[in-house]
Amino acid sequence: MVKIFYLSSLEESVGKSFLSIGFIQKLKKEEKRFVYFKPIGIPKSAFTNKADPDVGFVLNTVFQTDYPYDFISPVSIPDAYYVDLVDTNRKQEFLQKIKNAYNKISKDVDYVIIEGNPSIRKFVRVGMDDVSIAQSLGINELIYVSTESSDRCIDNFFFTKNYFEFRNVNIKGILFNKIDYEYIARIKELTEDHITKYDIPILGIIEKSKELFSPRVNEIKEQIGGELINEQASSGLNNIVETFLIGAMNLQGALKYLRQVNRAAFITGGDRTDLAMAALDQDVSTLILTGFMQPDMGVITAANEKGIPIILSPSDTYTTMRNLERLKPGIQEDEMEKVLHLIEENINWDLLL
Repeated sequence: MVKIFYLSSLEESVGKSFLSIGFIQKLKKEEKRFVYFKPIGIPKSAFTNKADPDVGFVLNTVFQTDYPYDFISPVSIPDAYYVDLVDTNRKQEFLQKIKNAYNKISKDVDYVIIEGNPSIRKFVRVGMDDVSIAQSLGINELIYVSTESSDRCIDNFFFTKNYFEFRNVNIKGILFNKIDYEYIARIKELTEDHITKYDIPILGIIEKSKELFSPRVNEIKEQIGGELINEQASSGLNNIVETFLIGAMNLQGALKYLRQVNRAAFITGGDRTDLAMAALDQDVSTLILTGFMQPDMGVITAANEKGIPIILSPSDTYTTMRNLERLKPGIQEDEMEKVLHLIEENINWDLLL
């Protein structure tokens, strides 16, 4: 009998791609027969190639297969304007494509890893949400992924539990992902009274890894449509950014905050030479200069000496930050071993395999 790992969540950006990559590597290591499946892929925009970048990354790194892309991710719906692009008239067409692809790729395997929609609410309007897709495939259990590092995780769990029961599907187990270190003990404390008493197992508690879940400078550059102006420091595009700091104060105020952070992206105007130079003497991963304003040559020289990339943003500071809020850092090719280690160490595989 085929075992299904259908990853679903109430909130978006919970790390389903990260978990899928980890599951793939674990099953590969155990020499299991498996397949990866993402029913609805989400391309970057309505006007780009229909491929989902996460699916493309999985296929190019950890899951090589003879099946064409359309079998691994049969439906493509861009996030932008998707309400206008998808109507209920196409529901059956899309569900049939998903079902045909799933039946084809799941024939000769023991495990299927299904990466669900961004959230269980997505596409519910047209009946193509995770629950509807699962039911059309004959799947009645989904894995619930939670990233809440607060007691709100219990309310969200019960909301999802009650919703699933209303839709006649079950929670296979809960997987806590990207949890703040200081909250892990609290989750364990809440488990007995609020989760396992309902016969729903905790599949794992994965601590938030700054190395894995923080963006690289090159991801930030792409997100804001920025330009690298000091090629000599291009190797720094691979730097990890743990926090963002806006330099819109006097020099002493900026230094106070700069000394409190590690691996920061410091955002300021190109005309603030004093702040840029001060930032370069602290632990920064990159300078982001807003308004497409070129800095003083001394700033570029100092950044080159320290290997710190300078990114020129075409937008003002407010718009730049708004764009960065939408950034969803991805797993890099050189991080695969770290992913596998976290997955192996923190998931109860006896419950899954």
